[in-house]
Amino acid sequence: MGLVHLTPGSKRFAATVALALAALLAALSLSAATASKASAATCPSFRVLHDDRIGPANLSAGNYTVTTTPAGGLSCAAASQLFTRFLQDYDGVLPTPWRVIAQGTGKASFARGNTTAFSVARSGGEEEGGNNPSLGRLCPGSFTVNAFSMVGPLDFPKGQYLIYLPSGTGIQCHRAAVLFTRFLAQPAGRLPFPWQLKNQTATFFKPEHPVRSSFRIEPASGS
Repeated sequence: MGLVHLTPGSKRFAATVALALAALLAALSLSAATASKASAATCPSFRVLHDDRIGPANLSAGNYTVTTTPAGGLSCAAASQLFTRFLQDYDGVLPTPWRVIAQGTGKASFARGNTTAFSVARSGGEEEGGNNPSLGRLCPGSFTVNAFSMVGPLDFPKGQYLIYLPSGTGIQCHRAAVLFTRFLAQPAGRLPFPWQLKNQTATFFKPEHPVRSSFRIEPASGS
C-alpha cells in the first residue's frame, strides 16, 4: 500500500487536523473530569458526641462530613481514625507534624506539614450524647472537679469534665465517676495499683484488661 501525502489546504488535510483536534479535546476533557473526581473524596458521616475543641477549632456536636485530598494520600478509614485520635487528645496539642486550621464553628482542616490531608465540616444533627463506635459512649451530664488536682502527670483544673466509655469496656458511668473521684483524692496523684493512665488521651485502664477495664476523661467544652 503506498503512502498518502497530505497537502496543506487539501480537504483531506483539513479533515485529519480536525479529527486530531477533536481527539485532543476529548482527551483533555476526560483528563479534567478525572482530575475533578480525584480532587476530593467524601467519606461516610462521622458523629461528634458533644461540643468539642481541637486546638483553635470549635466542633459542635453533630454529624460531620470528612473529606480527604489527593495530596494527603489518606484513605477515608485513615482520615476517620486520625479525626478520632485528635478528638480524644486531652490537651488539644496534635502530634508532630500534624496541625489544625480552624475555619469557623463546625469546620476545620488538618495538615501534615504544609499539605492539607483532610477536612471536616458539620452536616447536621445537633443533639449531644449517644454513641460513636470510634469514640465510645458519652456518659450523661458532666463531672465536677472542685479544686485543682493532679493524677500522674496530668493536671485536672477546677471545672466540668466528661466521661467516655470506650467501646468494649465493662465499666458503667456511675462506676467510672466513683473511680475518678477516688483517683483525684489519691496522695501526690499516685494511681492505686493496678490502674494506669494513657497521658495523651486521659484514659484510665488496667493493663490486664486494657479495653474491658477502661474509661476516658475529657474537659467539657468551655470549661
